[in-house]
Amino acid sequence: MLPSHDASRAAYTQLPGNAPVKLYLRVRVEEVELSDDFLIGQEKAAKAKARRGSAARTAQHQVLLKQCVQRFRPTYTWPERWCQRSDWQLSLVDVRAFYDRWEPKFATMGYTARQRVLDALHEKNRRLFGKRFPGVEPGPQRPPKLGK
Repeated sequence: MLPSHDASRAAYTQLPGNAPVKLYLRVRVEEVELSDDFLIGQEKAAKAKARRGSAARTAQHQVLLKQCVQRFRPTYTWPERWCQRSDWQLSLVDVRAFYDRWEPKFATMGYTARQRVLDALHEKNRRLFGKRFPGVEPGPQRPPKLGK
């Protein structure tokens, strides 16, 4: 916004490739900060910063989701007292127990991101269950959603 600087000086720390520090008069800087162009640019920069932060959080969530789903190994061993339930309902117990152990790592995530993790676990469970019990069709019921 200010095309030319008013003065320059050497930097206090001398590092290879250090350029001189550009100095501007306070009055000129304050005039530019009151202009509409500066305010519009400042708003655009704030929005871009928020997008970068959101993208970084999303990337972190994706990494955590991937780690969680990769480590999910259901045992499909249940106590005898539960044998009256269907095999598919029992397999959901494994998913919920695993999710509950990982839940503290999801504390910073929003509801949608946490639900995405749970849905990915259910999907992996469905695939593994189908391989382990080829004759049993998983039930049509959708696993319960997380509470908000």
